[in-house]
Amino acid sequence: MFNFITNLLNINENEIEDLKVVSLPSETQFHITLFPTFPSCTYCGGTVQGHGHTKPKRINHPVLTDRKTSVFFRNNRYLCNDCGRTFSAKNPFTFSTFKNSIFLLDRVMKQLKNLNYTYLMIAQSNHISVTQVQLYFDSFINIPRISLPVSLGIDEIHSRMAKRKDASYLAVLVDNLNRSLVDILPSRSKAELSRYFERIPLDERKQVRYVTIDMWLTYKEVCEKYLPNCIIAVDPFHVVKHLMEGFTRIRLNILNQCEYDSTTYYLLKTWKDLIEKDVFLDNEPVYNKRFGRKLNKRDLQEMILNISENLCLGFRLKEMYLHFNKEATSDNCEQWFDTIYAAFLSSGIHEFDSFITTMSNWKKEILNSFQRPYDDRKLSNALSENINGQLQTYIAISKGISNFVRFRKRVIFSLNPKVYYSITETLHSDKREGRSKIYHKKQNS
Repeated sequence: MFNFITNLLNINENEIEDLKVVSLPSETQFHITLFPTFPSCTYCGGTVQGHGHTKPKRINHPVLTDRKTSVFFRNNRYLCNDCGRTFSAKNPFTFSTFKNSIFLLDRVMKQLKNLNYTYLMIAQSNHISVTQVQLYFDSFINIPRISLPVSLGIDEIHSRMAKRKDASYLAVLVDNLNRSLVDILPSRSKAELSRYFERIPLDERKQVRYVTIDMWLTYKEVCEKYLPNCIIAVDPFHVVKHLMEGFTRIRLNILNQCEYDSTTYYLLKTWKDLIEKDVFLDNEPVYNKRFGRKLNKRDLQEMILNISENLCLGFRLKEMYLHFNKEATSDNCEQWFDTIYAAFLSSGIHEFDSFITTMSNWKKEILNSFQRPYDDRKLSNALSENINGQLQTYIAISKGISNFVRFRKRVIFSLNPKVYYSITETLHSDKREGRSKIYHKKQNS
């Protein structure tokens, strides 16, 4: 039992002069005194003699998971024989001005590494306040500027923390090769991105060989200016998403012209996934009450495509591009792309006009995405989207975040394995300076 307690306290049993354990309904207390060690005087280095003990100092030390735990530590005092000054021995549990143990500080920082834990959850599990958790985080984490990776992904996340009043998005920079977060900027504007890259030496910027982006023109312009050796690739997911938006408009335009509850309306409304998603079609036929016979999904898909020539042609064009997106290589993609582009252009389907413009304006970047420089994977923003999902989840479970400085530090600390914490006595806060409140006296009318 004694060894178990000393392990909880991280103290050698030979150092303990007196130890009592008090179990209360709401907490467990460890009252402890250590043998004097008679160190050299901290002021002059002279010899010392014992000078009693300090008053018991209460230290929050949450080593038990199911209840609050505190250490009441009586520290040894010493009197210098040479200079006559008195001082206390080093506290093995915490810093002299802290009321929480080093164990607690370390535990808090490890929990902060997990974005699934909110500040409130961490505070409650360690029996401290949210303000203390945030103060420790602000003090023990220093985010250095992380070097630009060889393959850089740039994406954005919608947030109210965006810097400018007319901006709604934060810029997210990701290392596509090492799968980690590089940085997050308070705006995706050209000015903000330019300021970020201008602070980085040109030699380092020249090391970036690949950049993956969505079809936000600012990203392309900034990368062409500040990353002179990079190959810019558009994320295939965003191109396909744009394509599907055009095809969905074809279906909806026909649907809106149909009489409610008609057969056409029923097919386009109920079975839309058969033409908009990758669905297994050759299932066993199932009785369909509306048509009074057994049908499988392929039968229903053919019925949908027979509704309109435009819908059928749009479906064929959509499938043509999806097949190209999946099977093309860097060697054959350009000629294949030109054939598909000509087919879209000659189709005369106005719902695809926007997508045709995208194909024309972003041809080079779309073709670049078929290069496979690493792990036989196409260039894409898949990792950026994954990290964005984690950021959105963190914002959601935190019920909104307004402090961008603290948000940036937390997510980089959590999503970059090269960032570590350092526990020190020095504390500072990244709390934003709020507006001063103006109080108006109510005047009697």
